[in-house]
Amino acid sequence: MSQSFNAFLLLPAIHPTNGPAPATALHITTIPKPVPMAPTTALVKIKAFGLNRMDLLQRMGMYPVPPQAPSTLGVEFSGTTEEFGDGGRQGFEVGDEVFGLAYGGA
Repeated sequence: MSQSFNAFLLLPAIHPTNGPAPATALHITTIPKPVPMAPTTALVKIKAFGLNRMDLLQRMGMYPVPPQAPSTLGVEFSGTTEEFGDGGRQGFEVGDEVFGLAYGGA
C-alpha cells in the first residue's frame, strides 16, 4: 500500500519519540506544517536552528517542556517570515529575515 502526501504540508523536525533518551537517539522526522492561529504569531520558514543544552536535557527527560509547547526540539532559529496570524504583522512583511527564540521547538 502506498501513502501519498503533499510535501508542502509536512516539514522536517527534530522530534523526540519513545520517551527519554540520550542525545544520540535524536532523529529527524516530519510534522504537519503549523498555521499561525493567534493574532501575534508568525510562521517562519526556518533556514537554521540550534540544539542547545536545554534541548538535550529535555530529550533525556531532565527538563520539562513548557505548557502548550510542541515537542519538537531546537528553540533558537533564523529564517524568513512566511505567514502571519490575523493582525499579527506588527511591522513585519512576508519575506523579512528574522531570528529569535521559539516557545518550544522551531
